[in-house]
Amino acid sequence: MPTRPEGVYQDSSGGWYFKVTIGRDALTGRREQVTRRGFRTAREAARARRDLLTQKDTGRIRPSPALLSVNELLDLYLDGIDADGVPGVKTRYDYRNQADAYVRPWLGERKVRDVTPEMILTWQRKLATAGNSRSGKPLAPNTIRLARAPLAGAFKLAVSIGMVAVSPVALTPRPKSRRSIPKHWSPEQAREFLALMDGDRTYPVWAFLLGSGLRIGELVWLRWPNVDLERGLVRVVEFATALGHDLVASGGKSRDSVRTIDLDPGLIRVLRGQRKLQSEEQLAAASYEETEYVFTKPDGGSYHPQYLSKLLGTYTAELGLPRLTAHGLRHTCATLMLANGVPAKVAAERLGHADPTLFTNLYSHVTPTMQRDAATKIGEALFGSPATGNGHE
Repeated sequence: MPTRPEGVYQDSSGGWYFKVTIGRDALTGRREQVTRRGFRTAREAARARRDLLTQKDTGRIRPSPALLSVNELLDLYLDGIDADGVPGVKTRYDYRNQADAYVRPWLGERKVRDVTPEMILTWQRKLATAGNSRSGKPLAPNTIRLARAPLAGAFKLAVSIGMVAVSPVALTPRPKSRRSIPKHWSPEQAREFLALMDGDRTYPVWAFLLGSGLRIGELVWLRWPNVDLERGLVRVVEFATALGHDLVASGGKSRDSVRTIDLDPGLIRVLRGQRKLQSEEQLAAASYEETEYVFTKPDGGSYHPQYLSKLLGTYTAELGLPRLTAHGLRHTCATLMLANGVPAKVAAERLGHADPTLFTNLYSHVTPTMQRDAATKIGEALFGSPATGNGHE
């Protein structure tokens, strides 16, 4: 009697059918099987079974959504947003890094259907105490909130396609972020830094960051055609963002990133000096990469934002000043504007912030001084200046 092919069976009516396991739940051990009937012979059923196994092995059929792992759901979500091009390239890059570093090591093998709010809460607590699987360094609440982003997006997709009824991430509270004052210099420290750097070829970079408040990714791709020294205007229209070491174009940090800022006479002098320096370096260099960039290396070509931030850290350490990144100079510019009476809305517009309210909250440490100045001015308007003796005793 011939041997019956593996996975092929005969039913009570004399027909043949086959079964194939296309997935298995790693936690419960339950199998997902495909059964197909209606074959006249065992050979036909065996051939169809082999064809189905080939489709499974080549990825043309996959387990049902009920058996998808978190890793597979993340792949589905991240590949989808890459194909759509939304959100921006930097955000998509960060989502992949955050998923790899913080989500996959803890939750990746879990089945989507088995993830609960309690499991998400436990995961967040593990990150807060043990960090990721490689470093073991505890993560700050803000970092955990960022780590949640790709997972939240993936489960939102799962809900939209009917894979789960509700997102466990949406049901889990986010860690409360710690309020912190952005690192910045006092006016005296900023002036001291510029005085000590005067004469260095990078002086224009630091002076312009402090005076304009540009983001470092805006500064490195600022071009001379967008600078009008006669009218004292700079048009901010191009933005570089770093994906690892590679620089790519982005749409800016907010809808108000594209903007025009006014230049004071000091910044105009800085830019005129920078243009003169570029001309001198181009004439002196044996090989020079000619570009339209305003701030360039000695042999031409644009700076990398990470290089400038590291260089600034080195300089501040050598000069004995509080260590700042390039973003810290932007914070310093913001606090200088607010402390000197520039309205928050105007300061936010200059810096390219989309929401003046969020801007004010971020720099609320400056407002006590502003409140004192406001009280003094109101008092003088109502009761006269103490020096004039117009107030009532």
